[in-house]
Amino acid sequence: MAPVKQEIHAGMQHLLLCEGLDAQNFLIYYLNSSVFSSYSALQQTVQVVDFGGIRQLSTAINAWKNMEGFENIKSLLVIRDAEASATDAAQSVKDAFKKAALPPPDGPNSLFKGSAISTGFTLFPSCDKLPQNGTLEDLCLNILQEKESRILEEIEVFMNKLGQEKLREFPHRFKTKLHTYFSLTDKYVSLKIGEAAKAGAFDWTSPKLNSLRDFLISIVQD
Repeated sequence: MAPVKQEIHAGMQHLLLCEGLDAQNFLIYYLNSSVFSSYSALQQTVQVVDFGGIRQLSTAINAWKNMEGFENIKSLLVIRDAEASATDAAQSVKDAFKKAALPPPDGPNSLFKGSAISTGFTLFPSCDKLPQNGTLEDLCLNILQEKESRILEEIEVFMNKLGQEKLREFPHRFKTKLHTYFSLTDKYVSLKIGEAAKAGAFDWTSPKLNSLRDFLISIVQD
């Protein structure tokens, strides 16, 4: 199968570079939810693209800068996991902007509004100005549409038991917990995050998404 051609689509004014296909699909379904129904300009002019792994970000920014149509782009945003250190993740994104000769914003959830292009970034899971360590999976666990706390508690107990008895370690604990939860449902079993988003697994109106919502809206406001 031939690789998908990366290009700036006609009419796009904002590029949102995210880490991985799951994040890309999650954001596409979020942007197309009723939360943004009053912001048709946002829904119609944001292109969400997967930049790959965190070490590929600066290369990806440079690649998109050199594409036909970039002269029409008004803002370039990045969203990635904070992982074990939100501080390190924030600095990594700012360094990637600098390597691409683009001015970095001061910190997460703020825009640097340059004369030619605005830049900004935010970090999963909290997506606010004071980011927390973690990943997209942490956020997803907090915005489940039909959240059954008892099941999540039992999954946590089970995982702890396996760890204490040295039967299994979980280096990606929240990812394991989320997909175990999905596997215990008829509706979401075996689905990836993007597929679960399409199937209605997440509550797009959750307060946990307010900071991300406001950050995205800010790019189309003067």
